[in-house]
Amino acid sequence: MKKYFLIPIIVTLLFTVSCDDQLERFPVDSLVEETAYQSVSDLESGLRGAINSINRGGGQASLIAFNSIFTDNTRLGGDNGGQQLNLLNQILNSQTGDQGTWADRYNAINNFNRVLAGAAAITPGADETDAYNNVLAQCYAFRAYLHHDLLTYYAEDNMNPSALGVYYQNTVSTSDFPARQTVGEALTEIDNDLTLAASLIPASATDKNYVTADFITFLRARVALYSGDYNTAIANANTLIASYSLANQAQYTAMFNGDTDTTEVIFKFDNVQGNNSNIAFNWIFTGTGGNFIEMSTELFGLFQAGDVRRTVNVDPSSDPGASPPVLVIGKYPAGADTNYINDYKAMRLSEMYLVRAEANARKAAPDFAAAAADIAAIRSARFGSPQTVATYTSLNEAITSIKAESRLEFCFEAKRYIDIQRYKNILNEGIERDAPDCQGGIPCSLPVSSPKFIFPVPQAEINANPNMVQNSGY
Repeated sequence: MKKYFLIPIIVTLLFTVSCDDQLERFPVDSLVEETAYQSVSDLESGLRGAINSINRGGGQASLIAFNSIFTDNTRLGGDNGGQQLNLLNQILNSQTGDQGTWADRYNAINNFNRVLAGAAAITPGADETDAYNNVLAQCYAFRAYLHHDLLTYYAEDNMNPSALGVYYQNTVSTSDFPARQTVGEALTEIDNDLTLAASLIPASATDKNYVTADFITFLRARVALYSGDYNTAIANANTLIASYSLANQAQYTAMFNGDTDTTEVIFKFDNVQGNNSNIAFNWIFTGTGGNFIEMSTELFGLFQAGDVRRTVNVDPSSDPGASPPVLVIGKYPAGADTNYINDYKAMRLSEMYLVRAEANARKAAPDFAAAAADIAAIRSARFGSPQTVATYTSLNEAITSIKAESRLEFCFEAKRYIDIQRYKNILNEGIERDAPDCQGGIPCSLPVSSPKFIFPVPQAEINANPNMVQNSGY
C-alpha cells in the first residue's frame, strides 16, 4: 500500500518588539524545533516529511535523468522540442550545472537535522522507545546517505582522503559559512552516523521504504568501494548476498513494470501522487505521449535476446526498424501506478554483486575468478539460464566487464555517469557516443580530462559563503 508522506511546516517568524521580556518568548504562532515537535508521533511525521524532501526520481533536476542523458545511454528523441538539450550537450556550469543537487541534498540534510534537534527535547514513554530510537536511526542514516551523494558528485577524488570533499552538516544551519572538509573527514562523519544508526535501529524496522539494518550495511559497502576500502566492501556485500536472492525474470519484470515485487530490493523511495516524482517524465511526455529523449542506439544494441532487461527497458511501442529507429524508454511504465508514479529502487542486491566483483578485482591480491563469478550470477538471473563469464586476466579486463554489466543492469537508475567517472582513469575512457546518437550537433565525446566529471559548486553558494571553494575547471 502506498504511504502518503506528510511534509512538516517549520517556519520561524522573526519580528522586532520593544520589550526585553518579549524577546525571550516564542510567539504562539512560531514553529521551531521546540514547538513543532512535542511527541514521538510528531517526530515520525517530521521524518516522513524529511524523506519526502529528497529529490530522487522526478523533475528536470533529477540525477536519474542526468546519469542517462548526459552520458551515452540516450539520444535526441523524435518529439524533442528543446527539452533537456543542456544535458544532451553536456553543459555543466557554475550557475546551473549541478542539477540542483547541492541545494537539494543540503536542504534535505537540514530537514533531518531539524528532526534530530526536536527529538533532543522529547523523552519517550516506556512503550515509545523503539519508535523514538527508530526516528533517530533513520535521520542519522539518511544524513550519511545524502552526504555520500554529495561526495560522489562534488569531491575532487573520493579515493584520496586528503582531497577536497564537502562540508558535513550535522547541525541545523540557517546562516553559517562552512568550509569544505577533506574526503577523509567527511568519510569519518559518514561512518560515525552509520554507527549511531546501527546502534539505534530496532529489529522491528523492516519496511523497505525506510532505513533498515540492511540499508546501513548496503551503504557501508558502497561507501567502502567508492573510497577504496575493498575488504570492507566485500564483507558488507557478503552479508547481504547471503540474506537476499537475485530476482528471477518474472520477479525482475514485476519489480519495474508493476512495483509488485521486492525480492532483491533493499531500499526504495515509495513514490505517490503529489510527490513530483514522475520518473518517466524525464524522457517522455507522459500526459500526451511522445519521446523527447530516447534510448541510445548503442545501448539498445547491447541488449541480447533472452535478457529480461531488454523487455523491461525497451517499451513495446518502440520501432527499432524505423528510420530513424524509435527506441522508447520503458523502465518506468504507466501501469506501475496511475500516471507513471513509479517507486525508485535506490538499493538493489545486484549492486552488491557488482560491488563484490569490483572489490575482488581491485584489492591488493586480486581474485579475478570470484569477480567473473559474480558477473555470471547476475547474467544467469537475467537470462533465466546459467551463463558463463571467462576469468579475467587483468584489472582492465575486469573493470571493462563490470562497467558493461552495470550499464545494462542500472541504465536509467542514476548510475551511468558515476560508473564512467569512477572508471575513467583505469580504462582511459570518458564518454563516447556512437555516431547515430550524436546527431543534430550533440557532442560525440567527453574526454577523460574534462572537469565535468565533477559537479560545480553553485555560484550562488560561492557568492553567499566567503569560505566556500569552487572545484577546478569552473
